Amino acid sequence: MKSILARAALGLIATTFIAGTAIAQDKVRVAFVPQIQGIPYYVAMEEGAAKAAEAFDVEYIQQGPTSTNASDQLRIFESFVNQGVEVVGVSPVDVETLKPAIARAREQGTHVITSDADAAGSEREFYVAQAMDQDLGYTILDEMVKRVGADAKISIISDAPTIASLNAWIAAIKERAESEYPDLEIVAVDHTDGTASRAFQFATDAMTRNPDLAGIIGIASTTCPGIGQAVEAAGRQGEIVTAGFCSPNTVKDYVLSDAMTYSVLWNPADLGYLTVWAGKQVAEGAAFNAEPEVEGLDANVRWLEDEKILLLGDPMVFTKENIEQFDF
Repeated sequence: MKSILARAALGLIATTFIAGTAIAQDKVRVAFVPQIQGIPYYVAMEEGAAKAAEAFDVEYIQQGPTSTNASDQLRIFESFVNQGVEVVGVSPVDVETLKPAIARAREQGTHVITSDADAAGSEREFYVAQAMDQDLGYTILDEMVKRVGADAKISIISDAPTIASLNAWIAAIKERAESEYPDLEIVAVDHTDGTASRAFQFATDAMTRNPDLAGIIGIASTTCPGIGQAVEAAGRQGEIVTAGFCSPNTVKDYVLSDAMTYSVLWNPADLGYLTVWAGKQVAEGAAFNAEPEVEGLDANVRWLEDEKILLLGDPMVFTKENIEQFDF
């Protein structure tokens, strides 16, 4: 009798475990692999994503490499796919490294989307874009020219040369310069290893080689602190115009001290929120409207069907006048 009861109890436990597993798996899992883990920008993106996960009953996981290393990012991406996560989003460090892995993931039935940076030419399903590359490049250069004039010398400092989104922003800046400001001189385009110290070195070198340098543009949050530090070390606060695609908290102190003039970006928390919402939509097979209404998000979201881009909205410009209003 005891044996029968014991077997029955074990059967009940097993049934409960199986049912519990089934219930757990009913919740859509969305993972995101940023270009680098832990910087304020991606922390804010994770906070927005977590808010959306709670609102839409999604399990959210975010993990990235400790530096902008394509191989490390690839390993994390493949780990999520191998775990059976339903939707895996990624902000590619190197598109070519990820392309085969994205194709394999799709073959296995994993939904793959990009967010924050795209993987053009890959088999990703769509791109959750913070703003159009052209709009970002045009905006940061137009704001620079307002301050330095159309015939000044400027320098550009970016992160790793393999990051497609950063290269697209540089290309947009160059296109804008060629079409609208032909007398503007871009004296250098340098690429760092993702560290502020390297950006500091390039900014210092640019100012040393070009005593009449009027401006420096940083094409990644990782470059902005180094640029600000270089301007402070040179004692050129308020004299040389510096800008970047940087989160307000990353550059706030430099902006308030005039070592950094302005930043062009968007709200990464909103981008994280939209990414999770979009992940759940694709997992459930829902189509996007031309102007999707995302509950809990105050943004002018648009769906660009031909490009397969879900667009968050227009760029924002952060200056000394408004930067303290934002906390990310």
